[in-house]
Amino acid sequence: MSSYRMSVPAFGLAAALAVASSPALAETPAPQPAGSDQPKKLSIDLRITPAVSFAPSRVRAIADLKLPEDRTAEFYCASVEWDWGDLTESEESNECEPYEAGVSDVRRIFSAEHTFHSGGRYRVQLRLKRNRKVLVSASTTVTVRPGVRDGAYGSPQP
Repeated sequence: MSSYRMSVPAFGLAAALAVASSPALAETPAPQPAGSDQPKKLSIDLRITPAVSFAPSRVRAIADLKLPEDRTAEFYCASVEWDWGDLTESEESNECEPYEAGVSDVRRIFSAEHTFHSGGRYRVQLRLKRNRKVLVSASTTVTVRPGVRDGAYGSPQP
């Protein structure tokens, strides 16, 4: 007959995990008021399509900014900087009227297109900036496989 022994600290951890994972005792989030779809914290979602392709490849980047209401003035008329990871960058800045609460629209969707001419794995980064200060940034990776015009290691053939 085998016996199973558990130390007191391990038993305490196991009991704590069992209680925490119990559906009856699990903490439930507070209900949100109807129509309240405002984000509680700042986030940005960056997607590249296609994520994997063959060179030369034209990709489209789309970023979705989730912004709490109390930070809209900070992001009004921010400049957009794309770093494509292949030693090229693109930037967009706008001239805007002064910010007016409840009147001024804050841009929340950002998109750009770029062509990768040779195979490689590239880290694409988006930065939203005010003057020289980076307000928020996001990055993702895109994989471009060598195409017909590329050599064995992704360098163009003559």
